[in-house]
Amino acid sequence: MAAEPANIPDDYYLTNFQLFLGFVADQYDDLLNAEEKSFLEHWFSLGDEPRKLYVRLISRKGQFFRADKLSYEEIDRLDFAAQQLADQRLLVINPALTVNELAGLLTKPELVKQFRTHLNGHQSKKKSELVSILVDQNITVPELPFIVYKPEFTLEITSFKFLFFGNLYQNLTEFVLSDLGITQYEKYPLNKQNRLFKNREQMEEALALSEVAAIAAEAEYNRDTGTLISLVDEIPAKPDQSLMLRRYSRLINRVARELERQQSYSSALELFQQSSMPPARERMARILDKKSENQAAIRVCQQIIEQPFSDMELAFAQRFISKFNGEKPRRNRRQYPEVYIALAESDQRVELIALDYYQQQGWQAFYAENSLISGLAGLYFWDVIFADIKDAFFHPFQSAPADLMTNDFYQKRSLQIKERIIEINQNSFKSKVIKTYRDKQGIANRLVHWSVLTEEMITLACDLIPEEHFKAVFGKLMFDIAHNRTGFPDLILFKPETGEYRWSEVKGPGDKLQENQKRWLDFFTGKDIPFEVLYVEWG
Repeated sequence: MAAEPANIPDDYYLTNFQLFLGFVADQYDDLLNAEEKSFLEHWFSLGDEPRKLYVRLISRKGQFFRADKLSYEEIDRLDFAAQQLADQRLLVINPALTVNELAGLLTKPELVKQFRTHLNGHQSKKKSELVSILVDQNITVPELPFIVYKPEFTLEITSFKFLFFGNLYQNLTEFVLSDLGITQYEKYPLNKQNRLFKNREQMEEALALSEVAAIAAEAEYNRDTGTLISLVDEIPAKPDQSLMLRRYSRLINRVARELERQQSYSSALELFQQSSMPPARERMARILDKKSENQAAIRVCQQIIEQPFSDMELAFAQRFISKFNGEKPRRNRRQYPEVYIALAESDQRVELIALDYYQQQGWQAFYAENSLISGLAGLYFWDVIFADIKDAFFHPFQSAPADLMTNDFYQKRSLQIKERIIEINQNSFKSKVIKTYRDKQGIANRLVHWSVLTEEMITLACDLIPEEHFKAVFGKLMFDIAHNRTGFPDLILFKPETGEYRWSEVKGPGDKLQENQKRWLDFFTGKDIPFEVLYVEWG
């Protein structure tokens, strides 16, 4: 069972930081550069008080900190701790500041007071405008009425975090969440032989790649076309490491897709050819088709059919070749079972209104959406997901192997997955799933949403869903988790007294089925899995 939430000591952050440093030093001692080794040497010569202050400072935002604004009950002599850090070169006391840097430490009234003679007559202006006036006057920062601290070795700490996590988005708060019992992680082997980075060059290339990838992700989110296009010249060399190759491919796909939108087809095609992740091959075929290079487009589609990386690109390739061969596209007017009802309009989500409707019809209904099948798969395949496979786990805060959302996940574990699916039978499946649910309760698993999945829902599903249906949906899900973990109908319905179960996709006024939902409904149709689409009108 997962640990209960617990109180943690005042110096929890120091303990966690030292565990973090110890892990990096143990796993990567041979990769550290001179400055990183120097930091560790200075660090281990310090007592607890200065260490606490250092961790507190680097955990805050910014480069500079006013001593008069700092107060930590667990540090008795803050000034003494600061001097010890300075003696070990881990802190600069009263560093030289630019006007912009100082402005970040001052309120507007403090800024006006500090530079009264230079800002006379401008006091009503915004702080940013006052700073610009001082910069234009080329003002030298005078002696300040307070002490300023600047922690050193921050770049080295960034390198340590990257060595530890292998990414730029996780940080030391993972330790705190674990300490508090808010997030618990599975225990899996971590050894030096399977560490993420094998040499310094690999680590530095991966860090450079991750920095560019982070810029690209933010630019895509902000629809910043200019920044995305400018990254064409910033893309690092193609890595040889599987995890970083996936990160590289995602970066390539983002930038190349933007080039395609700007109709820079040749440049986009050249980039997509370097990607090993969907939808690169689909985009290549579409671009070649636009360029009237039909035979080249067909060859790409044939490659997809021979070795598909996802269900989505396989379906695309089959449609493309059919169209090229002159086959009339099926209008595919899908004849899904449909139910139309009129209900009183409410502020509640339409799915919850439908849930109440079904319950009144005698169903035990749950608003599960994607959580039921993904959750049951997460429980049933738990040991497969967390198996000790090379390049899968490299730090203690992973809710899944690094390749879970890639085609590598299935390729590396296909035999175990297929065997586990064959083994499904009603009794053993139910007992295994419920035992795992109880034993692993609360432990982070990317496929299991503990707040939604209940033992009652699991029990009803295991009792009423035929094993052949489980085998079918698990086979599709596990082949391509990234694309198939979504699109399930909103509600799952059970009638234990008659042995019935049914899925229900709920659509309110004006709602339409999405493509990923249609793919699952088509699959359900082919496997005789019971479902209906419930259309709700306000009446």
